[in-house]
Amino acid sequence: AAAAAAAAEPAQGSSLENAAAAHSSSDGLRPLQVIGFDMGGTSTDVSRFAGSYEHVFESTTAGVTIQAPQLDINTVAAGGGSRLFYRSGLFVVGPESCRAHPGPVCYKKGGWLAITDANLALGRILPELFPKIFGPNEDEPLDAAGTAAAFAELTGNINAAEAGTGKPVKSADEVAMGFVRVANETMCRPIRALTQMK
Repeated sequence: AAAAAAAAEPAQGSSLENAAAAHSSSDGLRPLQVIGFDMGGTSTDVSRFAGSYEHVFESTTAGVTIQAPQLDINTVAAGGGSRLFYRSGLFVVGPESCRAHPGPVCYKKGGWLAITDANLALGRILPELFPKIFGPNEDEPLDAAGTAAAFAELTGNINAAEAGTGKPVKSADEVAMGFVRVANETMCRPIRALTQMK
């Protein structure tokens, strides 16, 4: 029973606690406040540490309400594998996932455009720094050319759909950045909820 109780307690002396203690002990400053940000394949988890762990007793994720004591971690459906869509004149990110298989277009397995592709197209991901584990035989580098071709096709479709609306013609980089902005805004919401709203 003691082992179960100890396992249920947060680890003492964690890096966050040590950093907060060091910060608060010097010159009587208030405890260090830290935002935890974990972007995964299809979701992003956001948490806050301000000298102690924050708990909630009810949370709702993807429409499912859970009533149990838990750490206050907010999850949104936006991650590297979130698919990109242009629907009714809007850039949409997720919640559909391209999954690990087939994955984003850059995995060379017949996948769909995803946030990972947008970051690759914008030069934020450098293929030469990744192992050659992509493609059908898992022995190829990330496919920057395939991603560029997929964005060129999507950009053509978007420009065709917006022709005659008075909107300027978009480049593939502008389209990729548009999707990144949508994803970033989705990920900023829980950060605001944990900081500005409290």
